[in-house]
Amino acid sequence: MLDSQGFDLRSLFGVLRRQLRLIVGTVVIVMVASALVVFSLTPVYTATTLVLVDTTHKNLLSAQADGGADSFSDSSRVDSEVELAQSETVLLRVINDAKLLNDPEFAPEPSLTERVFSFLHLRNYSAPTGADLLDTVLAKLRDSVTVQRRALTFLISISARADSPEEAAKLANALAQTYISEQLDGKIDSMLSSRDIIQSRLTKASADVAASEDAVDTFIGSNISAIAEETGRTDLSDMFKQIESATSTRTQLSTLVEGASVNLRDRDWAALSATLKSDALAALESRRKEIDASLQTAAAGSSTVVDLRAELARVENELNTSAQAEIGGLKAQITSVQTQAATLKDQLRSDVLSSSLSSSTLTRIYELQQNAEIARSQYQTLLTRLKDLDQQASLQVADSRIASTALPPVRPSFPNPKLLLAIAGIGALGLGIGLAFLFENFVGGIISSEQLQAVVKSRRASEVPKQKEQRNALSVADAVITAPLSVYSEAVRRVRIAIDQALTRAPGDIEGIAPIILVTSAASNEGKSTVALSLARAYAVSGKRVLLIDCDLRKPSLHKLTGLEGSSGLIDYLGRSRGRLDLAAVLDQDKASGASLLVGSRRSDVATDQFIAGSGFAELIESSRRMFDIVVLDAPPVGAVVDAVYMARFATAIVFIVRWASTGQVDVRTAVNAMTDAAGPGIEIIPVLNQSDINRRRKKYDEYYTDA
Repeated sequence: MLDSQGFDLRSLFGVLRRQLRLIVGTVVIVMVASALVVFSLTPVYTATTLVLVDTTHKNLLSAQADGGADSFSDSSRVDSEVELAQSETVLLRVINDAKLLNDPEFAPEPSLTERVFSFLHLRNYSAPTGADLLDTVLAKLRDSVTVQRRALTFLISISARADSPEEAAKLANALAQTYISEQLDGKIDSMLSSRDIIQSRLTKASADVAASEDAVDTFIGSNISAIAEETGRTDLSDMFKQIESATSTRTQLSTLVEGASVNLRDRDWAALSATLKSDALAALESRRKEIDASLQTAAAGSSTVVDLRAELARVENELNTSAQAEIGGLKAQITSVQTQAATLKDQLRSDVLSSSLSSSTLTRIYELQQNAEIARSQYQTLLTRLKDLDQQASLQVADSRIASTALPPVRPSFPNPKLLLAIAGIGALGLGIGLAFLFENFVGGIISSEQLQAVVKSRRASEVPKQKEQRNALSVADAVITAPLSVYSEAVRRVRIAIDQALTRAPGDIEGIAPIILVTSAASNEGKSTVALSLARAYAVSGKRVLLIDCDLRKPSLHKLTGLEGSSGLIDYLGRSRGRLDLAAVLDQDKASGASLLVGSRRSDVATDQFIAGSGFAELIESSRRMFDIVVLDAPPVGAVVDAVYMARFATAIVFIVRWASTGQVDVRTAVNAMTDAAGPGIEIIPVLNQSDINRRRKKYDEYYTDA
């Protein structure tokens, strides 16, 4: 299809026309197979849940709305949420919540190799368990879901595929809900982690506050004498002594309360009474001992024991109530003493700072006091933030919400018969065209003269139609004589015209010297001998002196086609001793056309190339060219023996016979290349497509033909 002018569109359509049956057959077979596969596939349903991502920062404790957003960061945020929604953490939670490990649709299936081994009893299939089962289900779930962003919007589509519409919708909604739950849990965990960090810092901040406050009081207490002497204020020393006394009292009361609380917890009433030194408690404790002593002597099971136990319980209850009241009173005293001490400390600090102190002392007190203020401020900040995080952790909302829940789909998403069959049709058409070009150029037989012309790369190619043998006819070639107006006879004459045109272009044309027409083929049973005989008869009936030589020494056939059984032939002529046998002695005459024939009546028992390459064959050709007008050589197939290659050097034109839809194109190219290399320069090869089916074209010209 490519020539010196470029791409030949006509040749392209010619290929498609010639291989139309192959193309149509391929399309039909592929479409039928595709339809069987498509309609046997298990339908798969796809359900989609839409999730809206809200990128604004949410704080339910703040009445102020979120400020402006950065479009780039928001877009990146949505892309990040897509990856998080299909993360292993979310998928594993879906597997656990939806119990997919027990779902038959996600159950592991044996591979093709495992099925083959199991069928052959080479290895039994065992279903995976534990971690392997989880990995298998996770892989199936990952393949069953698709999470993607809808264009540049803030919508995320979560699609799930399953064999049933309900399962697909359930899976898509479960994945979306799990993703949102994971997002909310992540925000809460983040808040709680921050709270824990602040909580650990808050303990240290509290200690720092206490230490800084004590540092001020310690400095004033350590230097109270110097401060009083420096300022001349003796009341400062008295005030400090009052603070020490209040502190001491608070310590004593605290120790007393601690001991009493321990005694009360242990219900050690005697120790409790001794610790608190209360007359009321002492009287109750004395009464309790008397009752307890009476219980020891009372008869077991008597009413006296019951009464004593009830009385004992009442007394102990009064002891407990009185002790708690006493301890409460002591705690109130502690509070009062603490308040008094705190008031005195504040008063002392105020009086000290308002007194006339040296700059160094005043600076040091201010420094310590400032450190205490900073410590209190830091502690207050941390405490406020801690309470804020506690509130925020309990008031978190997810940044994403389900905008549209998945509903069970009505139609399966796969397979789509129309789409798949359309794709199959396009693929089948492409495959058919590809096979057509493959058969046209490499594999299949040749079915038209145009195709043969393209394969051989000749000026033109001729066709000889398939001809039925007439009754009592020796060969199809008899039609040239018996039916000169038939399609077959006209086709032979067209081949003769092509040969005559080639002879006019042949180099070295010598007047009076007959041209040598060599007829050969790529393989046997191509019909070359029949065509050679038909050409010889066509030239003979036109008045030419014709000699037809059966050069197929391995398998001669002209004697059968003409009904001649000569006693001698080409082998006898070539095998003679020089001068013993002349050409006229071995020639026969075709009774139908009058052409001279040199037949091969028997097969050669030795290698035939020695006859063809010898001087005898060259002498035969030389003698024939001087005695006749046309010499036709019926040569053996090129692919079978080398004889035709040796004969090519004598040829003026080469007729190459190719049987319709039979001879392989590679064989044709190989044989033609061999003959082209062996022939002289400028010798044309005329390809002829033999036994061609040209009935359709014949209908246009039926009035010009007669088979009679």
